[in-house]
Amino acid sequence: MDKRISYKDINELPEIALSTGSTRVLKTGSWKNLKPVIEDKAAPCSKACPISTKIPQYFFHIIEKNLDRAADILLEKNPFPAITGRVCPAFCQIGCNRKRFDERISIRELERFVGDYILNRGYKVKEIPSDTGKKILVIGSGPAGMAASYFLRRKGHSVLIYERESLPGGVLRYGIPSYRLPKDILDREFDMLYKMGIKIETNKALGKDFSIDELRDKFDAIFIAIGAWVEKKMKIEGEDLMLSGLHFLKEVNEGKDISKFIGKKVACIGAGNVAMDVVRTLKRIKANPEILYRRTEAEMPALEEEREKAKSDGIPFHLLVLPIKAQKKNDKIVLTLQKMQLGEPDSSGRRRPIPIDGAVYEEEYDFVIKAIGEEADRSALPSEYLGDDGWPFADKKTGAMKVKGVFAGGDFIQGPSTVVEAESWAQKAAESIDRFLKGEDINVREVPPKTVSFMLINTEYFDKEKAVHPVELSVEERIQTFDEEVKTLQEEMAIKEAKRCFSCGYCNSCGNCFVYCPDMSILWMDNRPSVDYDFCKGCGICARECPRGIIQMV
Repeated sequence: MDKRISYKDINELPEIALSTGSTRVLKTGSWKNLKPVIEDKAAPCSKACPISTKIPQYFFHIIEKNLDRAADILLEKNPFPAITGRVCPAFCQIGCNRKRFDERISIRELERFVGDYILNRGYKVKEIPSDTGKKILVIGSGPAGMAASYFLRRKGHSVLIYERESLPGGVLRYGIPSYRLPKDILDREFDMLYKMGIKIETNKALGKDFSIDELRDKFDAIFIAIGAWVEKKMKIEGEDLMLSGLHFLKEVNEGKDISKFIGKKVACIGAGNVAMDVVRTLKRIKANPEILYRRTEAEMPALEEEREKAKSDGIPFHLLVLPIKAQKKNDKIVLTLQKMQLGEPDSSGRRRPIPIDGAVYEEEYDFVIKAIGEEADRSALPSEYLGDDGWPFADKKTGAMKVKGVFAGGDFIQGPSTVVEAESWAQKAAESIDRFLKGEDINVREVPPKTVSFMLINTEYFDKEKAVHPVELSVEERIQTFDEEVKTLQEEMAIKEAKRCFSCGYCNSCGNCFVYCPDMSILWMDNRPSVDYDFCKGCGICARECPRGIIQMV
């Protein structure tokens, strides 16, 4: 008998397990009611990364000492791993499953290790597809503009960048202090783009040297990524006595004379990342900076890492105070400060600062720098590029503006953010531009990959072990210099740390499923497992022994 037995009604079934066919049809008889499925999934670190870096995959090649392959995997999603390996806030580390076991993996430091390897090895530019004949103009050479240029060039399009400054890099060059991001790292990363054939023309400012509309006929598509460089207004009396935080950092990064700050008492208004860069830079040039913030430390928008370093540097934080007036007296700036208290959460989710009646006092400073946030310069754009709210508009999923063939992204659209978030905009805009140039629909529905939770990790296969952290300058050393304060991991440190990774969702060919299968139903081909369902009884041992959540019983 080689065909299935069929029943017309459930009442016909006997009260025992049975097979509905001989073993010629069902080779495992009645045993199997579940089957194992081997499928790579997303690690939570990759899911949390705005550019979806394949983290366990390149860690595997670090362990194998195949750094060329690790570099290839990183460069698929991120053209600047040596930069993000230094300044990324590491959203990936927040999602790391390992932190529920002992300590999270030092993912950013491993990215920097591979990024620096690429710089020292020299870029091996991947083969560029044959020229598509399409010309794209990218306006702005910050992280979004440079990353978009990279992705577009990799698709075979010709890319020209217009940059208003004399050197490329935007906020990477002019905003981030060199103790966090040395400028030679920037130049060496950008060299890869030039070797790929990307051209750049500097000292060309939108609205001054050219307009969008006069160039639309000369290029097949335009991507605008000019950042957010306009300091927000406090709208208080005497605001014109204050300096801009971003412009202060720009002057420092340009090497201009800033000796007037030495030994001076400087107030920095705000508690975001720019504010932390301002006060930590001031500390290094022997000034006496202070933070003034209208909420408490719990509501500060600055990265915790930078906030803690500022405190360690000995910078005072004056919390729950709001400057409401500035005036000049005897070559000093006198701030009138309103004491605040916290009320109910506002639209940002943070508790709203509320003035305390009559709690006002004055404080004298030599300089006052405001760093309360930046916004895009919309003056160079015609009205058809703006949204209903009057600000530059681009679709969040595609980067497309209202005008056909024009795309935008990065801080210019979303306001001040991180380098990796700007790269994410560049990634999706480049994909949309490519589809637009091919005449395809740019609205592509993406199905998010399944993610491996901590519950799917078999921690019996891992030992508790402390994370490897990079060597850093001491506080006493770092406040004396603009030298880089964090060092790159050495190779043995990087391998040790990569080995701590659970490799969530990525099969690294450990062979557990093959070894433990009692029925020899796990096949091993090309160093990867597969299942012989003819003989698998669905016992689930392979799934239970898989350390990484690759195998599920369905």
